[in-house]
Amino acid sequence: MTSSARERWAVGPRGPLALVNAQRVDHPQAVWPVPGTWAPSVGGLIVTAAAGDGVVVDGVPVDGTVLVAGDEAVVPSTVAFPDGFAGTVAGRTLRVWDPASEAIARFAAIDRFPRSDEWVGSGRFTPARDVDGLEARGDVLDAAGDPLVVAGTVSTTVGGAAVTLVAVRSAPFGGAARLQLIVQDATSAVPEDDSHSSYSMGRFLFVTDPGTEADVELDWNELVLPPCAFSYQYACPIPPPENRLSVLVTAGERHPIDRDGAVFH
Repeated sequence: MTSSARERWAVGPRGPLALVNAQRVDHPQAVWPVPGTWAPSVGGLIVTAAAGDGVVVDGVPVDGTVLVAGDEAVVPSTVAFPDGFAGTVAGRTLRVWDPASEAIARFAAIDRFPRSDEWVGSGRFTPARDVDGLEARGDVLDAAGDPLVVAGTVSTTVGGAAVTLVAVRSAPFGGAARLQLIVQDATSAVPEDDSHSSYSMGRFLFVTDPGTEADVELDWNELVLPPCAFSYQYACPIPPPENRLSVLVTAGERHPIDRDGAVFH
C-alpha cells in the first residue's frame, strides 16, 4: 500500500482516526457518545432505543430492541446514529466511528524514514509444524490479549545481527496469503523528537506467505504503524521476545504527525 493510500486509510470513515470509542459491553449500559442502551447477546449486541433516538440498524430505524450482529457474522450489521456517527460490533465491543473526528481534523501525514535499498533483503521462512513447540506457545497475543496463530519463523539478518523472528498468520490481502511480523527495534527507544525515532510500541511488517519452507523477501521500508499509533481506542499487540531487535531499523513508517508537526501520541 502506498504512502498516500495509507494516509487515506488513516482518515477514512473506518480508519483509526475516526474511532472515538471502543467500549466493551458486559451488561446493559450506555455507550458514549451515541444513544440507546446496549447489552451483550449471542451473535453480537442488542440495542434498546426509541424512534426519536435516531438509531438505525441495517437500514431500519430502531423503536424497541434489536440485535446488532457482530463482525464475525455472515452478514455483520451496519449501525447509523445522528450527527454522522456509525457503529460496528466486534465480539462484545461497540466501536463508534466519527468521520468528522477531532483527530482527523488534526492529522497531517504519516512521517517515514527515507526509503533505502539497504533495507531490502530476504529471510528463510520455516512453518510452525517444523519448529518444536512453536504452535503451542501462548505468549504471542493480539491487542485484545488473545493468542495469535503462529505460522512459523523467519530467519534473517537485520542491521548485521542474525535473528529468528516469529511470524503470525495475517488476513489475506488482495487475495494473497500473508504473514505478519510484529516487531520492535531500537528506534522505539529513541525520543520522539529525534530523527531516528519510531513509534514506541513497535511496527508491523507484512510478508507474502509461501505456504511452505522457502525464502521470502523482507522489505523493511514497508514497516507500517499499528492502529494504536493513531488512537488510544486501540490496544497494541506486544512483540514477542524474539521480535524485539537491538538494532536501529531506520526504515518504514515512523509516526503519525499533526498539522503542527507534532507526534500524535
